[in-house]
Amino acid sequence: MTNGTFEPEAIKRRKALAYLLGIGETEAGDSSLEGRLSIIAKLKAARRTEIARGQAGSWLYDVNRHLNICAALRREYEALEEMLADDARSAVPSSAAVRRADGEKRISRAGSL
Repeated sequence: MTNGTFEPEAIKRRKALAYLLGIGETEAGDSSLEGRLSIIAKLKAARRTEIARGQAGSWLYDVNRHLNICAALRREYEALEEMLADDARSAVPSSAAVRRADGEKRISRAGSL
């Protein structure tokens, strides 16, 4: 089951990021907000390095590595967007709380003077 076809997405992500960035698998497996932001920052730095190598005509430039970094960065941004959308959905008040808030009496400041 190590051929990659039966591995869960989290394991594939962890292994790919560890390989691309040269970091440990525990750091690459961090899917918290801070962990994702750290990974995104490292991917952006790696992309800048590859762009600089390509522009300089360096023999170290690898177009496949560059494309893999860009794909990983796009996936991390999508996962971050999904994580933030889930947080926003859970922060939306329930319909009962909205009805209760609308039914409350509101005192205007002008009427209290």
